[in-house]
Amino acid sequence: MALRVPAGFLRGLLRVALRPFLGPPFPFWFQRAWLTLASSLNLVSRAASVSKLDIDAMSAICVRPKRSDPDRTILYLHGGGYCTGSWRTQKGLISQLAVDARAVAYVPHYRLAPEHPHPAALDDALRAYRWVLDEGASPDRLSIAGDSAGGGLALALALAIRDSDLAAPASLVLVSPWLDLRGDTPSMTKNEKVDPMPRPAWSRRCAAAYLAGRDPEDPACSPLYARHEGLPPVLIQTGTDEIIVDDSIRFAERAREAGVDVTLQVFEGLWHEFQIHAGLLREADQAIEKIAQFLHAH
Repeated sequence: MALRVPAGFLRGLLRVALRPFLGPPFPFWFQRAWLTLASSLNLVSRAASVSKLDIDAMSAICVRPKRSDPDRTILYLHGGGYCTGSWRTQKGLISQLAVDARAVAYVPHYRLAPEHPHPAALDDALRAYRWVLDEGASPDRLSIAGDSAGGGLALALALAIRDSDLAAPASLVLVSPWLDLRGDTPSMTKNEKVDPMPRPAWSRRCAAAYLAGRDPEDPACSPLYARHEGLPPVLIQTGTDEIIVDDSIRFAERAREAGVDVTLQVFEGLWHEFQIHAGLLREADQAIEKIAQFLHAH
């Protein structure tokens, strides 16, 4: 029988044990270590194996479900504000998604700011995409996915692929995507006290570290401001209580106007990246099942 944790209890736990440590005065090295430790509570699906590998000299993992279609591939980009995070912090989400989608997932550990500001993460994502193709993945059976900053990076990657000679992926999945590094949308203020995960101050600090003086409206950094024509079908998931819920809503509107096939799923009363609690939170499992349905359709 699956272990279930009530959403209210989990929200309170995050508010006390995680949120206070995301932002000043704690340095990024401490936040990275604390996030990794806190994420040890997240569950890896027993229906998948996890192995380490190198992707073009980048450390990475491969998540392979015991029952999978070897032709189905996911390139997954983890969140963490471009300054923290790794596959370990999102392991519950990634492993459950791979199992539900019956797909092999590759998760590169791209370089992080402030040591490696933009365009390091995007360059690494492009390297990973080329590697997956070179390994034999078929573009029409390949999806790019990511959460939070990884969702923003996934969209920036899809745009870079569109503007290159690389074959486009079949679909794009954005989980609680961070798409506007200006950080001045109404939900930043409205949801500051209800989102138990990131604080606006932390988001601004991460944005400054990643941008390193660049214009926050640079489409390569804030893909909300890019041209969106020619993107593959996109699924976006967000929660009403997120400080960056406006990013998802605004992108969905702009992408539809550009003729993109967009599915926007907004989960009432849920917070930033609630999907990382797969195996613990029923709503997270249900959301990941919806992602898998989208991937099966595309």
